[in-house]
Amino acid sequence: MYKGLPMSETQKQKILIVDDHPTNVLVLRKILEKEWDVQSAPDGLTALQVANEKPVPDIILLDVKMPDIDGYEVCRRLKKSPDTCDIPLIFVTSLREMKEEAYGLGLGAVDYIIKPVNGSIVKARVRNHIALQQARKELTLKNKALEQLAIRDNLTGLYNRRKLDESFAQEVARSDRYNRPLSVIMLDIDYFKAVNDTHGHHVGDAVLVQTAEILLATLRTSDIPGRWGGEEFLIICPETPLDITVKLAERLRLNYESHDFHEAGRLTASFGVSTHHKGTHAKDIFLSADAALYRAKNGGRNRVESEIQKSE
Repeated sequence: MYKGLPMSETQKQKILIVDDHPTNVLVLRKILEKEWDVQSAPDGLTALQVANEKPVPDIILLDVKMPDIDGYEVCRRLKKSPDTCDIPLIFVTSLREMKEEAYGLGLGAVDYIIKPVNGSIVKARVRNHIALQQARKELTLKNKALEQLAIRDNLTGLYNRRKLDESFAQEVARSDRYNRPLSVIMLDIDYFKAVNDTHGHHVGDAVLVQTAEILLATLRTSDIPGRWGGEEFLIICPETPLDITVKLAERLRLNYESHDFHEAGRLTASFGVSTHHKGTHAKDIFLSADAALYRAKNGGRNRVESEIQKSE
């Protein structure tokens, strides 16, 4: 179940007050410090430095008139940086003209408060904007989680068929453009139906999960593993010629047959390896790998076979 952003009960959100007048800072601090962790900066340059310190402020209250760079320039710079662009900014200023307020909001500020401030109004606006920012962060996390669900196999957590197709198309384009090697490994668990029939599907599922763990533990960081379907897995191996991919598949085979699958005992897997050649259709590498896998199955299983795809 999805949970919101982790936040201990004692952890307070961070507010940065930027004002060159200590009295103004003191007034705002007294209003806010009981509910939030309040920090301050006496000028724009210091504010930029503090705003980039981790964790970044949850909100910034910013004066406009300051001696080195004014609040408008501070706002511009914060909004240009990917590290600080999402921090809500509230201008707190004595500038009362509507054109000033419109200008500040146009730079990306979320609010504009006129001095002298009213404590209740300041707290209400700060509270509202922090809550809104928190909701946005949680929505971003949920969207990322949904994106992962769309590309991951629910059982193993590896890439699903859709994501493998997408990744492979990208790697083929890169291979063709830069004339770089690209190979794939197809893996099929031997006698997997017997595992389900003998021990039940819950054991079969556990085997699939452990298969994914073996892949992740054995493969290189550049390899792209995924569940192709059923008990079949595919590994995309960028920048890897056929002979090196065959050695990688053999290492996978050895690790697989030595693994204890608990209730299912010792199992084996068969492997088909193929490589992509520029000028051939992208799907031909899968047909070639599948043909090699078929040979491995017919040749007694628990073996690696390769079939080089020939260009036309």
